[in-house]
Amino acid sequence: MGLLRLERTKNILREISGTLKSSATVRAAYGKPVRTPDRTIIPVAKVTYGFGGGGETEKGVEKGNRKAEREEGGGGGMMVRPVGVIEVTDKKTRYIPIGLRARLLFFLAAGFLSGWAFSQRRHAHHAHAER
Repeated sequence: MGLLRLERTKNILREISGTLKSSATVRAAYGKPVRTPDRTIIPVAKVTYGFGGGGETEKGVEKGNRKAEREEGGGGGMMVRPVGVIEVTDKKTRYIPIGLRARLLFFLAAGFLSGWAFSQRRHAHHAHAER
């Protein structure tokens, strides 16, 4: 029984590792270049991965003929956050960080637009229901 659990855990770790390998590429941190006649802009992001797992065996508990049960679990996630752009021109290449103010304005604008869209949809739903 212990070898079966060990093999199952190894398979889960292989699957997680394969998923991370396929998504942990340069493209995750550097976006598709945007070309204009006088410059190229390359988006840059911070990519963070995390995962964990664990298990526990209930000791001293015996139910009928069964011995203590083992509980296992795990999970993971990935977060991508824009941090700046690389600007390439004929004269120079430079990194331009996205400041906190710009990120804040972006999220405020996104929140405002989402709220507006939701209210429009809700208004349309109520208008339709009144007919």
